[in-house]
Amino acid sequence: MSRKTVNRTETLVCGEIYHVYNKAVGSELLFKTDEDYEHFLKKIERFILPVANIYAYCLIPNHFHLMLRIKEPNDIPGLQRISEDEYSNFLLQVFGNFFNSYSKSFNKLYNRTGRLFFQPFKRIMVEDEDYFVLLVNYIHRNPIHHGLVKQLSDWKYSSYKTIISDKPTRLDRVEVLSFFDSIQDFFLFHEENKQKPGVEKFYCE
Repeated sequence: MSRKTVNRTETLVCGEIYHVYNKAVGSELLFKTDEDYEHFLKKIERFILPVANIYAYCLIPNHFHLMLRIKEPNDIPGLQRISEDEYSNFLLQVFGNFFNSYSKSFNKLYNRTGRLFFQPFKRIMVEDEDYFVLLVNYIHRNPIHHGLVKQLSDWKYSSYKTIISDKPTRLDRVEVLSFFDSIQDFFLFHEENKQKPGVEKFYCE
């Protein structure tokens, strides 16, 4: 993988996969209770799922990671005749509404004012299969990396347990597992914590 500078605020393009992430400003937390985590996931369902397929996610107290594929305009009612530039601007507005909606409810609940998230939110295009599988692993291991748990399955607010289960989900589980030989391969890949020199440039908080 080349050592080129990574664009962390890339244009959102239909059909492409992105690592989307953001964190709280200063020493603030995004999630203080289980209810906060659940509320954020509901905001994802409301704002993000209509425009993107979700592959993986992880929420920890002061930041979150999502991996998603932007849907084609034809898959979204009312957007069939939109131009590429208009669609990109529409997507930025959707994400802006997502962050604003959670921020307003959080601020009201905790009697605070001002910005909650850094701006602009970060997004990096996932351009190859190696990056895809390494990023899935990185996102799921984030709670271990930050010393919150010792086992992947101990953290409630990631997609790891959902992907290895057979319960109904709105995650694109089939697509994620298609990058691995089997669920066992998916499990072992995470347990072995496979890495690749140079990929760390994509990893950021």
